[in-house]
Amino acid sequence: MIKLNEITKKTDQELNDFIVSERAALAQAIIDSRTKEVKGVKILAAHKKTIARALTLRRERAIAKEEAAS
Repeated sequence: MIKLNEITKKTDQELNDFIVSERAALAQAIIDSRTKEVKGVKILAAHKKTIARALTLRRERAIAKEEAAS
C-alpha cells in the first residue's frame, strides 16, 4: 500500500496514471480472490482505500484550481 505523502508528490498526470493502474490492480485482485488465488482479502480493501485517497486528492486539486481561476 502506498502512503498518502507519496501520492501527494505525484503530478496531475502521474496521479491519473496511478489511479488507472490501481483500478486495474484492484480488478485483478478481485478476480484472484474469487478464484482463491489470494490468501487474504485485506488487499482488496487496501486497493480501494488507496484509490479513494488518490481520487480525493485529484478532486481537491481541481477545486483549488477552480478557486484560483475565480
